[in-house]
Amino acid sequence: MAFVNANQTRLIYGTNPLAAYLKSAGPSFNADMLDATTLADTSKVFRAGIVDYALNVDGLFDDTTAAGDVWANITAVIAAGSTVPVSVAPEGFAVGNSVWVLPVKTATYEVAGSVADLVTFTMAMQPADTPAVGRSLSDLAAYTTTTNGTSVDNAVASSNGAVVNLHVTAASGTTPTLAVAIQHSTNNSTWSTIATFTTATAATSETVTITGTVNRYTRAVFTVGGTTPSFTAQVSLARK
Repeated sequence: MAFVNANQTRLIYGTNPLAAYLKSAGPSFNADMLDATTLADTSKVFRAGIVDYALNVDGLFDDTTAAGDVWANITAVIAAGSTVPVSVAPEGFAVGNSVWVLPVKTATYEVAGSVADLVTFTMAMQPADTPAVGRSLSDLAAYTTTTNGTSVDNAVASSNGAVVNLHVTAASGTTPTLAVAIQHSTNNSTWSTIATFTTATAATSETVTITGTVNRYTRAVFTVGGTTPSFTAQVSLARK
């Protein structure tokens, strides 16, 4: 067994890393069990029903609400009813670590305070598509030059496509650009591109869906342009 200390858990909501605010993060996957027992049965019989996915987090409220701040971003997303890429890494975003890849809509965001305690918040999120568990293709780090990411070995190829989250949490420089591509390989030597993201010029996030075969090895490629550019970014891929 390899138990994980919860202080390693990281979560990125769109362009916002939230670990510094959160007390807990709990993705859940539940299937209704429908009672199919009849008079002819001698014991209970159940059939799997509708599957429900959710992500619930709670943490400490920060009252900074300037434009571009975490809470201003979150409330703007909720008001617009937008779908947001969310990535949850129980052991952190080091390359190869497990990551829940979820495009979500935020159902509730509540702030509460009580005497002699800190003000807290809770968020309940519902995936806008079936979430998947995959692997990190890059840690949340600054990219200042064009870089081929470390490859991840998934042991075998898969045939049902994949979903990929990109989080760009910060950008600086003069006319900076960041083009992120996802590549795959059968031998960890010869690579081909299977997905690209919209070129980033500022903080942004995006989910891309890949169809068809995804070969055994995958990696992210970061192509950086501009004058003294710097982008803080993270990418995770989950096979379907």
